Amino acid sequence: MEILTETVKVIVEKIVGYTIGAVGSQLDYLISYKKNVDNLSNKVGDLEDARDSVQRKVQAATFNVEEIEPNVQRWQTRVQGITAEVQEFVEKEGQAKLKCFNLKARYQIGKKAHKMGLAVKELKDKADTFHTVGHRVPIEGDTTISTKGYEDFESRKSIFDGVMKALKDENIPAIGVCGMGGLGKTMLVGKIATQAKVDTLFERIVTVVVSQTPNLKQIQKDVAKQLQISEFKDEDADFQKAHLLRKRLKKEKILLIIDDIWAELDLEDLGISFGDGQKGIKLLLTSRFRDVLGIYMDAKEIFYVGVLSHNESVYLFSKIVGDLVENLNLQSTMIEVVKECDGLPIAITTVANALKNQKNPNVWKDALRQLKRANPTQIKGMHEKVYSSIKFSYKFLSKEAQSLFLFCSSFEEDEVIEIDLLWRYLVGLDFFEDVYKMEDVRNRVHTLVESLKVSCLLLEGYRSGTFKMHDVIRDVAIYIADKEKEMLTIRSSEDSEKMSNMRKLKESIGIALFQAKFSELPKRLECPRLNFIILGDKENSLRIPNHFFEGAKELKVLVLMRVSLPLPSSLSFLQNLQTLALLNCESEDIALIGELKNLKALVLVDSKIKQLPMGIRQLTQLQLLDLRRCSELEAIPSNVLSNLKKLEEIHMNRSFNQWQVDGEITERSNARVSELDHLSQLTTLCIHIPNPKILPKALLFGKLVRYEILIGPKWYWNWDRDRNVEFEISRILKIDLDRRFQEDDGIKILLKTCEYLNLAPGKGIKNILYEVNKEGFPRLKHLYIQNSVEIQYIIDSIGFQRVAFPVLELLSLVNMVNLEKICHNQLAMGSFHNLRKLEMRKCDNLIFVFSSSLLECFSQLQEIDIEDCKVMSTIVAVERKHGLQVNDDIISDTIDFAQLRSLNLKTLPNLLGFCSNVDSQPLFNKKIVITFTRTHFKAEHEFDFHLYGNYLLVIHYCKVKSLIS
Repeated sequence: MEILTETVKVIVEKIVGYTIGAVGSQLDYLISYKKNVDNLSNKVGDLEDARDSVQRKVQAATFNVEEIEPNVQRWQTRVQGITAEVQEFVEKEGQAKLKCFNLKARYQIGKKAHKMGLAVKELKDKADTFHTVGHRVPIEGDTTISTKGYEDFESRKSIFDGVMKALKDENIPAIGVCGMGGLGKTMLVGKIATQAKVDTLFERIVTVVVSQTPNLKQIQKDVAKQLQISEFKDEDADFQKAHLLRKRLKKEKILLIIDDIWAELDLEDLGISFGDGQKGIKLLLTSRFRDVLGIYMDAKEIFYVGVLSHNESVYLFSKIVGDLVENLNLQSTMIEVVKECDGLPIAITTVANALKNQKNPNVWKDALRQLKRANPTQIKGMHEKVYSSIKFSYKFLSKEAQSLFLFCSSFEEDEVIEIDLLWRYLVGLDFFEDVYKMEDVRNRVHTLVESLKVSCLLLEGYRSGTFKMHDVIRDVAIYIADKEKEMLTIRSSEDSEKMSNMRKLKESIGIALFQAKFSELPKRLECPRLNFIILGDKENSLRIPNHFFEGAKELKVLVLMRVSLPLPSSLSFLQNLQTLALLNCESEDIALIGELKNLKALVLVDSKIKQLPMGIRQLTQLQLLDLRRCSELEAIPSNVLSNLKKLEEIHMNRSFNQWQVDGEITERSNARVSELDHLSQLTTLCIHIPNPKILPKALLFGKLVRYEILIGPKWYWNWDRDRNVEFEISRILKIDLDRRFQEDDGIKILLKTCEYLNLAPGKGIKNILYEVNKEGFPRLKHLYIQNSVEIQYIIDSIGFQRVAFPVLELLSLVNMVNLEKICHNQLAMGSFHNLRKLEMRKCDNLIFVFSSSLLECFSQLQEIDIEDCKVMSTIVAVERKHGLQVNDDIISDTIDFAQLRSLNLKTLPNLLGFCSNVDSQPLFNKKIVITFTRTHFKAEHEFDFHLYGNYLLVIHYCKVKSLIS
């Protein structure tokens, strides 16, 4: 009985506890109803801050061509929904019921506010887990081999057809293409890969380049990267990497192109094999040497690429020089010149490009004489005609272009060279006449690189702002440099003959060694004539010998890559050094740099340094300070920057931004932004200023020729722009702007001169034109506006008569919840006249995009992307005397989007049609792509596509009642 009593007692106690707890919660809803509502408002404020932070990341990822993660998109949708729900609750229900004394109403308000607060907090906490918001979408089955300039010659057609047939034969696992340097093997293979992609012979195409000194680990890594093996880690053991790669190759039908093989490769060790279970991997190999393909690489079919026929050679040459030969009556001379090129495409193109603008017949005759008399060389795999043709083109260059051409041969074979690193190196070399400013050096190098591309001595890189040098041309350039300029290019530290040739070292003016074993370097260089050294650490372990630089006191340019230990003390001997570049280095102790008093350019890109030494302030001749992507840099001592009076350029992209604020007490005394006011020669500035209250004076901004300036705490650097060509758009501003400091003279100057503007408008700004800039943004090319709750119009033209946005090419409007129109009232002629692309997302108050009377201003539009605009019913609204019309009455207005090529409409639940009404004349003159995604047309509406002219229609996840096609 006692046991039963105790059991009942426990149950009763629990029931009473639960009851009291439940009653307590219910009473809390009643008693603290107002507190719950206030807490809800505060939590929504926190959520909105988190939403804005995530949106900045999303926009940065979008600009970086990334696909946004689905969970992030779902989160944004939920945030949008609950924010609107809370706003409606507080404004319509809460405020009304707070004024009454109805206990039931108070209870309901308190309970609902509490539950909504929990949901809001859960969403806010979820934002903290979004370390990344997007990912790069791989280009399936693509090939990085350029086919630009490929000609479908008959002499190549049989090879092309033969390789394509072999690719389809399951019994041929490896196919070889061989031939001497300069015949176009790589381009031919690129064309084959393109056709294989079109014919869907493979699920994926992977391309790697081997070159003369293969880096097997890098080849393996490149293959893994293209196959998207995310588990492939540098720290893994070799057998683990090979195992992963071997398993991955069994998953798909893959074409692996291995280009430019010089010797046997042990593919099995890398994980590339042809064992049982392979789904269909094939190898397509190229080499200059047939025995390498047949004996060492076991290619079952080998195709030999020969020279062009006489007729093909004449055609190719004539295509490049155009009508010049016929106009000057030089046919016979041209035939002789072509004959000297001996059917080699690279020889034909280089010579033809050298002669295509030469109108003096004597120049052509002299060219023929030079080609006949050029001395061949014994470069491995080189044909004497290739050497003579490239040497001939080299002689046609200016002295500056010749020097730059030879310097480019110092870079690694097949390297994609960034122009904006190249010109930094050249600051310290006397290549150019009458060039003293950084801006002038940059412009001259860009100009010379373009001229070398035109001469076919340099090739386009894979991305903007880069270039490559064909390995055959590089071989000739190295030979010329070795003979004429004493530039010594050492391909690897195993090249013992050159390393041990002390006479050669003493005579050299330049050394390039990218994969150095520091343990095998001489203890001391004896190179009194040496001007530049490019040195990369292969082992990433040993230090450069301490006395290494003592015998190279004339050194002007020093480039060190992947150096991880303290700099050698002999660095202080280099008092003539003008450019020092430490790339991807981990050395924290860089105090020695302060002793290089004549330094003009200091480049510390991608280096892991935490602070700049105080000694940097002694570099009073410094013109360029490049700290890009030094993400760990936290300290620049105060009064260092202000002492560098000759500074012309400062680059701090993705780097230091912890500027000292006047009156603020911190652990260290850091640099102040105001120190920049002392730099009277500064013309280029890349900087992040989190606190808008500490801006430099307007005089500084007025002198800038180029800038990328971020103002506000939450902006991100654009990764793609940072990694690719520098300053394609030369004036970039990202800014949090509100009434508190928009009248600052410096801000006004930046807004007036910028070409790229990313704007987050704050309180008190209701339109962009006039309120933000009264001159119509005369130079602006790209405009991004985001996260505004007050802006009603981009332009309110009342009282504004100037042309607005005359050169704007892109307009992006995101999360503009109060935007009613782009343009309010009429625009001056010429406004928006250059606009090519319009993007609009989450503009919840926008019913239409254009009014018909303003369409002429948007006649150059090529792309329109509209997404997630809740109330939008039409793209174009027709104006009437008594306002705007959005019904379907027939009218006679002519609406012309002659340049439009892409119309992308996504999640527009109230869309009625493109135009409120149209006549029978087509809207689009040329074929465009119309894409609808999650756009639910009204049931009573028929979308009259036949009125839109020539189109390609794509529909995703749409509910369509009826379509007329």
